[in-house]
Formats: sequence, C-alpha cells, structure tokens
Amino acid sequence: MVEIKRRKTDRRTLYTIRVIKDTFIKLVKEKSYSKVTITQICREADITRSTFYLHFTSITDVLNAVLSIYISHQ
Repeated sequence: MVEIKRRKTDRRTLYTIRVIKDTFIKLVKEKSYSKVTITQICREADITRSTFYLHFTSITDVLNAVLSIYISHQ
C-alpha cells in the first residue's frame, strides 16, 4: 500500500484564504449575497483573480467554506 504524506498548509495560504472569507463576509453584510462579485472580493482583499481561483472555484465555494466553519463551531 502506498502511503501519501500530507503537507502542512503554508501560513501564507491560510492567511489568503482567511482574507478572502473575511472580505466575503464584509461584502455580504454591506449588500446581499447575490450582489457580491469575485471582482469585488479581489479588489477589497487586494488579491488577483488568479489568486482567488487558486483557493476557490466560485463565490458559492467561499460561502460553503464560511458556513462549514460556522457549523463546526456550533
């Protein structure tokens, strides 16, 4: 059996993911979820679109990540 070693996630990656989630939450508080765009998230978080897509596939993906953290803390 082949053993797969998992790497520890780089702290810069963790920081970027947290910034994206925090920015998403901030924008949803300011306007409705349906009005938030990836462009707005990138602009507010000061990241490029390619950085966004490196970590998430869509705004719904960010929403699911935020909700999974919320649900796991309950």
